[in-house]
Amino acid sequence: MVGAYESDRVAARRRRHVPAAAARVAHAGAPMRVLALDRAGGTLARCAGVDGVPSTVETALVCPLEPGAIVLVHAGVALARLDAEWAI
Repeated sequence: MVGAYESDRVAARRRRHVPAAAARVAHAGAPMRVLALDRAGGTLARCAGVDGVPSTVETALVCPLEPGAIVLVHAGVALARLDAEWAI
């Protein structure tokens, strides 16, 4: 049985015509490649996803990193370091 919250979320997704797989990816985060680290030694990094658009990401949860590393990012925060088998 589907709960009230779940049925509302599914109905909203149908109204927006968002495929189920795309909705899951949006909530789960996205893999991004680290392009550059903060020169001042902070925990910010410049990263880019599959679309190539760079953004600033907080990496305190997955430090230490090096350029080229791939991290799972949600809401501007790197949540986990992904295995080398991921290719972006």
